[in-house]
Amino acid sequence: MKFTNRTLRIIKNAEFEAKKTTNIVYPIHLFLSMTQEKTGVCAEVNMYNPYLSEILNERFMALYTTNHEIGMVYEPFTINISTSTLQVLEIANSRMKRFNQIFINEGHLADAIFRSDDLLTRLLFEGLEVENIIGILCNPRDMLVSLKNYSVSIDLIDGINFRKAEQGDQTTLKKFVESEFGKGWLNSIENGFLLEEIPIYIAVDNEQILGFACYDLVRGRKGIFGPMGTSFSNRVQGIGTTLLHLCLKEMKELGHEYAIIGEAGPLEFYEKACGAVVIPKTININ
Repeated sequence: MKFTNRTLRIIKNAEFEAKKTTNIVYPIHLFLSMTQEKTGVCAEVNMYNPYLSEILNERFMALYTTNHEIGMVYEPFTINISTSTLQVLEIANSRMKRFNQIFINEGHLADAIFRSDDLLTRLLFEGLEVENIIGILCNPRDMLVSLKNYSVSIDLIDGINFRKAEQGDQTTLKKFVESEFGKGWLNSIENGFLLEEIPIYIAVDNEQILGFACYDLVRGRKGIFGPMGTSFSNRVQGIGTTLLHLCLKEMKELGHEYAIIGEAGPLEFYEKACGAVVIPKTININ
């Protein structure tokens, strides 16, 4: 399993919490660590639920006082984890693969905690605003990038041709998108090729498309970046980052002051690549 940097921080802090109590990492330790994380959507959970960690800690101390599980060794943890934590990791890993991603993030982890069939974990969250928490942590989120002072040196990659898509690329690009990501994005791609200036960039190697990125196509609105995707076998090479910056640069040149990244999955990627921030959700609080 591979984890984002933020998730690795969550794991490290979960171990710290576990050492104060059971000396074994349970799912609740992972979740409590999320509430202490001050970045991204984790910070938003604490903002809308300021007493959540206090409530969970009290419940945990009442429920786990007689637990004598030995636990198991599992990387990247440095102390033993419980069988329920292993189940959470396996569910998170399955969710990550389902979305064709390669790193487990905090959303995958939180979703797995709430999907766990572990009775003690379920009791900890009983009666709490779980749906609101899921909405913050587990669902794709819109992000915002300021283009007012946006300036970046775009790093091209040897052997890969980055260029605007042309009419003759339509069939090949649609086949690539469908084979790698399914049919969900095909409508946006087709709309792009109806325009005189096609707002799509592609990465090509030996006439084979490795990735693509679009703008001004989603929801029929201007100023929205996406969809974007890189073939699974060519991830973590910087292709997506280059495609992202080519689009953002052009969006700025067209006069956009902001770009919205619609329903972003890998939040941490966009935070690092272009300083994107999550647009806060409107939460119904009873």
